[in-house]
Amino acid sequence: MSIQTVVDDVKGRVDTLASQSQKVAQISLDTLKQSSEIVVDKFQELVKTESAAAKELYTAAKLGLDKAKADGLKAVAAAPISYLPPKDKFVTVYTDTVTLVSATGEELYKTFKTGFTSIQAELTGETPVKKVKAAAKKATRAVKKAAAKAA
Repeated sequence: MSIQTVVDDVKGRVDTLASQSQKVAQISLDTLKQSSEIVVDKFQELVKTESAAAKELYTAAKLGLDKAKADGLKAVAAAPISYLPPKDKFVTVYTDTVTLVSATGEELYKTFKTGFTSIQAELTGETPVKKVKAAAKKATRAVKKAAAKAA
């Protein structure tokens, strides 16, 4: 085997590796962009949800405080729980938050799994299956619908 053959073989392998690494980098960047969009969107949704809940709880607490001032100390001491905001408001806020965070986690998992599958396909020499991308988009839409129903 001549030196020229070895050099050509190594050069071909390096070119292949360089091409694969560029594609892997592009897939990684695309996955990172998708995940950051998901996080930003869900964080904004969480802020809206929590802000609205905080306003509701503040209003309920203020009403309870005003009622306590009007009723007097004896009435408050006799039934202190009646002056607190309803428990179901706290439970609803907690449930909405858990639902939103869980949906975000599932969506991120699917996005990263799709990116990982694409990288594996690139490294093994297979062409990335478009069905995986379509499934990820479908899953993203399903999670968004579920989050919208929860809100």
